[in-house]
Amino acid sequence: MNDISPELKKLFVKYNGDTKKLLQENPNLDYLYALSDIRENLLEWYEFDEEGSLLQVGSDYGALTNLYSRRVREVTVLDPDSNNLSFNRLRNEKQGNIQYITGDLDTFEEEGFDYVVLVGSLKPPYDKHIRKAKSLLKPQGKLILSICNRLGLKYQAGAIPDKDRLSRTEVLELLCGEDKRSGNAEFHYPMPDYRLPITLYSDEYLPGKGDLTHAILAYDYPKYLKFDLGKMFDEVCEGKQFETFANSFLTIWSRHEKN
Repeated sequence: MNDISPELKKLFVKYNGDTKKLLQENPNLDYLYALSDIRENLLEWYEFDEEGSLLQVGSDYGALTNLYSRRVREVTVLDPDSNNLSFNRLRNEKQGNIQYITGDLDTFEEEGFDYVVLVGSLKPPYDKHIRKAKSLLKPQGKLILSICNRLGLKYQAGAIPDKDRLSRTEVLELLCGEDKRSGNAEFHYPMPDYRLPITLYSDEYLPGKGDLTHAILAYDYPKYLKFDLGKMFDEVCEGKQFETFANSFLTIWSRHEKN
């Protein structure tokens, strides 16, 4: 994906930080992904430790940085793109608990975080980066990962998938090993996807037949779908396979099993 930081920065200054007006007058899917308040729905509900420290891997134009800064004591944003970091800093200049670092996860050495967050920023080799992210956590720390599902129904219907995408089984094996016993992974399923989540399901609360008959609007759907997405979600839910075919995942991993 091309970096749009320079154009976002010009527009942000032009509209004096009024992102709602900016989006209304400049309809653009990339701008929406970068600036929409809906992005925060992904983790707005999560109970962070207010005294915690958080490493955000991937600046993502600051889409979730402000949320983190409001919820924990200190935030570190790591990204190799200085332009992206620069826009993030401008967007969140009123927040005094954010540190911006230009660099890659591979070479990052600071440890002892309560949270390491990779929202759409996991890159290959996936296993190496997951191990690295885990190594930066405190013993009781949490790794928060969000990624597109390679089997997601909206992609089968014709939406263009992310370059980096994994199935639920692949995510589980990455986090917990092939024997599924290396820690605990809690799965959630943002709909229509993790970028603009409207509804969040979990293994404790899954949709049933009829809940997704009128599929939630996704802005990146193609003009013509290959099949009726609502009906297909009905089939998937009735067959108890929603977890397999959800469009994306939000997974929270810790080293310790639930009691």
